[in-house]
Amino acid sequence: MTVFFMKVIELNNERLVAACDKEVMEMELDSHGVKIKVSPKFYGEELVTQQELLDAVKYCTSANVIGINIIKLLVKYRMIHEDAILWLKNPNKKSEKIGHAILIS
Repeated sequence: MTVFFMKVIELNNERLVAACDKEVMEMELDSHGVKIKVSPKFYGEELVTQQELLDAVKYCTSANVIGINIIKLLVKYRMIHEDAILWLKNPNKKSEKIGHAILIS
């Protein structure tokens, strides 16, 4: 079963979902002039199921997601478009890319 780290931040009428693949937590990515530190401070410490993630994204005003599995899932359910994905180099597997996307509803 695929699980993700997720954090929901609510402020005023806005609801941000920050989520990542379990495997990318604590990674430092640097590609195309973009540097991202995947940290629990932003992406959360709570592990959630695929369905919990989909439900949260369905009702968010924005989402910030990173990871191969999370990107594939959100593309499959048409929550993000493939053209909106920034593919970053995987520091652990040079032949593999890690997707990052920001969704704004």
